[in-house]
Amino acid sequence: MGKEKLILVIILVLGLILRLVKIDQSFWLDEASQAQMSSMTAKSIWFDREDDFHPPLFYFLSHFWLQFGRSEPWLRLLPVSFGIVNILAIYYLAKALSPKVGLIAAFLLAINPFHVYYSQEFRMYSLLALLGTLSMLAFYKKHWSLFLLNTLLLYTHYVSVFLIATQFLYVLIFDRKYLRTSIIYFLASSILYLPWLPQFLTQFKGGVNIDQSLPGWRNILTLSPLKSLPLILFKFVAGRINLLPKYIYAVYIIFVLGITAAGLALARGKRRLLYSWLFAPIIGSIFLSFFIPQTQSFRLIFVLPALILLLAEAAVRFPKLFLTLLIYVAIVGNYTYFTRPRLQREQWRQAITFLRQQNITVMVKFFDKFAPFYWYAPDLKVVTKIPLDQKQFYFMEYLTGLTDPEGKTQKEITEAGYVNTKTLNYEGVGLIYKYESRN
Repeated sequence: MGKEKLILVIILVLGLILRLVKIDQSFWLDEASQAQMSSMTAKSIWFDREDDFHPPLFYFLSHFWLQFGRSEPWLRLLPVSFGIVNILAIYYLAKALSPKVGLIAAFLLAINPFHVYYSQEFRMYSLLALLGTLSMLAFYKKHWSLFLLNTLLLYTHYVSVFLIATQFLYVLIFDRKYLRTSIIYFLASSILYLPWLPQFLTQFKGGVNIDQSLPGWRNILTLSPLKSLPLILFKFVAGRINLLPKYIYAVYIIFVLGITAAGLALARGKRRLLYSWLFAPIIGSIFLSFFIPQTQSFRLIFVLPALILLLAEAAVRFPKLFLTLLIYVAIVGNYTYFTRPRLQREQWRQAITFLRQQNITVMVKFFDKFAPFYWYAPDLKVVTKIPLDQKQFYFMEYLTGLTDPEGKTQKEITEAGYVNTKTLNYEGVGLIYKYESRN
């Protein structure tokens, strides 16, 4: 084994170790929903997810993975595996773009806090990042597999259409010799996507009407257009962190964005391609967010490798300075995530374990009980209206900022003759109130 291959193996091992830390966290809401829906039959995964605005590929892969285990660590090994392969994929893409950048790009992705976090998420995002990297590798090399990879992207997440559009626009503006082939590949991907089109239209109809059932949902699904670009770039580099006090966090954001801006300015090589890959999907997503709420950094994770490649090129030019700064940011991001429960996933397993032990009815303010109840305690009695026939019950405040922003439910509980006798708090899940009848 040559020296470079040995270093690459060490980088892959490092990436794996980082992605195994805290892999036993409880599933949060979306992960529990993913696990629940992936447990359905293949036919139901295809036809019976009208309220879930996602294509089926990761659900099918998860369905297969679930046949061999149901624990959080086992299920999260699926996205972890995609994350590790992504490190290998960016190495080969970087080598194709610039021979000197391969190992540095692989190393920066291996330690990247944002990629570490979503490599552990039992959702489609690490697969989305991997397919985005492979798609751009095929696009750069003008390989026939491009149409197949783009089809897989479309079957993974709808927002991936921005990457495909970016490729097409890049060819139209900068590489017209490839235009005819690109059109053929685009048409081939479209034809392969046709079987899913009826399901997409059904899901889309439900997605655009979400404001009617959850009026506060738009504020969570999307960022302010003015904040979107800097916050997305910050999270891509620093990870999902939130430092206290706020002024320290503000200074740190400026520090990280300064490093990022300097890296983007100093990068050489295939900048036109990488800038297009990085910025066009983000800008397109921001524009779409005026009509459909969906601009969040994790949905655009397929452009993260472009940023990594640009920063790697800057690090090649100024290795001591840029590598030191980027390693520092990665250490801060990963250490903060690994050591602070408030930055980790919602503690549904812990909360539901407690509620099961109480053997008391649980009330939620939602149209149905939340997915973690179906996953962790399908037998637990959960209601969506005040259980007036019960002397005592627990009320979960979770998501009431969306479903009951004026706090009417707790007023109604008090008016019905109940008094709060106990309050519990689980990270991410929030406050759980115990109410007992005064009568």
